[in-house]
Amino acid sequence: MKLLAMCWSALIIMYIVGMKLRSKKEKLTWVESAMNVLVYLLVFFMGLRMGANKEIVDSLGTIGVQSVLVSLITIVLSMLGITVSRMILRMDRYGNVGEDRVPKGQKLQKEAKANVNGIKSTIIIGLLVVVGMSIGYFLIYKKWAVQDEFMVVSDPYLTACLIMLIGTVGLNLGLDGSVFRNIRKAGIGIVLFPIMAVLGSAIGGVIYGIITHFSLREGVAIACGFGWYTYAPNVILQAGYPVASAVSFLHNVIREVVGIIGIPFLTQKIGYIEACAVPGVAAMDVCMPIVERSAREDTVVYSFGIGLLMCLSVPIIVPLVIGA
Repeated sequence: MKLLAMCWSALIIMYIVGMKLRSKKEKLTWVESAMNVLVYLLVFFMGLRMGANKEIVDSLGTIGVQSVLVSLITIVLSMLGITVSRMILRMDRYGNVGEDRVPKGQKLQKEAKANVNGIKSTIIIGLLVVVGMSIGYFLIYKKWAVQDEFMVVSDPYLTACLIMLIGTVGLNLGLDGSVFRNIRKAGIGIVLFPIMAVLGSAIGGVIYGIITHFSLREGVAIACGFGWYTYAPNVILQAGYPVASAVSFLHNVIREVVGIIGIPFLTQKIGYIEACAVPGVAAMDVCMPIVERSAREDTVVYSFGIGLLMCLSVPIIVPLVIGA
């Protein structure tokens, strides 16, 4: 919660700074480039830490298949929940409704350009994660065997990078000046989309419990970690379910990584708002800048709302379901 408070503070403070500098927006074109650099740096750094993380490495062989399965089910159903909501609200896959819809010819041009940028970002981010994990595994985990010390030493740098990135998002939103207008424009969607994303994951947990050897209780608890791999697995472990805890841990890591790598691609191929549901809790911090780069500034409103509700839901749903 301390990290969350720092990120929100950075977002709000830099938003105010951006408002003050709005008249000089033309001279601050470097903000977008700075955001790109910070995104790539953060993604590489996270890959490095994941490759050096003993729990993640040790979990890959034994529970990898189960973790991939529950991740696939929950991500698909969360996105499906948002698609259904979007159809009810008569939105297109870009989050536009009514007069905001782009004419067909113009839409095809924008779509082609966005597809190229989305694929390019996905490839770059994917490569950075793979390179980071490889270096973390082969050098830090295997060769130097100092993973614990590395985690402790690197944690402040990761936190600082994340806060700077969120601050840059705040600055960009402040310079744009449309955030409150976008919230009003979102209407009931700002509530409906997060609810449906959470409900989709919970239903996914039920399905996962039915088709595997895990109980419904374990399945829902695993699915409703929403990418919060430092909390949900510990609650499940304390309740006396060690195997489910291990699956929960790796599933939550996978969900965040898929969001980091896949958002640029999914925004163009599936939908702007659907992509926000993929990383779970990370939609309101780590992945929010990626959403902004891959979609539009107004999509950040949905991303933040989905991540916030998921963050608030984990400490309620997981202990309640697992009986902790």
